[in-house]
Order: sequence, then C-alpha cells, then structure tokens
Amino acid sequence: GNAYRYQAKRANEVFQMLDGKQRAMALLGNARREEGTSTVKLTGKTKDLPGIPMTELFKDQRGLVRQVLDDVWAPFRKQDADEALKLIEAGMDHLHMAFFKNQDLGNDGVWDVWQIEGPSSLMFFRGEPHVHAYIHIRDSAEA
Repeated sequence: GNAYRYQAKRANEVFQMLDGKQRAMALLGNARREEGTSTVKLTGKTKDLPGIPMTELFKDQRGLVRQVLDDVWAPFRKQDADEALKLIEAGMDHLHMAFFKNQDLGNDGVWDVWQIEGPSSLMFFRGEPHVHAYIHIRDSAEA
C-alpha cells in the first residue's frame, strides 16, 4: 500500500529472473548500516562490490535492471533523472545488484531491502519500518 512499491516489485522481478548461481551471488545476509550520509558513501570500486555484477547477467536480465533504474528515477524531474541515468549508464558494467534476506518482511521471499551500487552511484532501498531510499550519484566517486 505504498506509493513506491512498484520499485521494489520491479527489483524483485530481476531476482526472479536469476538462476541458482546468480541468486547465490545476489542474495546476501545483512544490509548496510544506516549512518546518515555515510550510508551511501561512494567507494570508487569497480570490483568486489556487494551483490551480482552486471557482467554476470544476460542481456534480458540487464534490460530489466535498466527498467529498475528507470523506476528509481521516475519520481524525479525529467532533466535530473536523465542526467543521473546518463552517469549511471556510463558505468553500467561496473554496477552490482544485491538483495538482503535479513529483512524479508512477511518471510515471503520478496526482498524488501536491495541496492544497486557502482563506483560513482549507490541506490539503497529498504521497506521497513517504512520505505526509505538512500541515493548518491556523482560523475566520479571523488568528492
């Protein structure tokens, strides 16, 4: 019953498309700690980020991740969304997507906490105790 549920549903469509090996890479235990702006501190890393790298996904799976990104940016002004998506797409091969099983509301296998992270972008979503999204994007990870 929340206005942003469609974003979580689309992210979970990605998870449903993954095979067993891919799910093992994507599904992690504990989500990041929420610590103000440090929650989405950029690392600049292109490897060894949490979750499944985009390079491990098939073309149709990557296309669905792109739809998730469109959903993430849908509530924003078009010019801001276009700019953000342009920056994200420039590093698409370095993105990783992760789902976190430690906060599966309703114990239903629908992952309520998930993230997409790259060297210069991080989108972290949690659905409990209320919907909260942490988003940080830059043209580079350097401040």
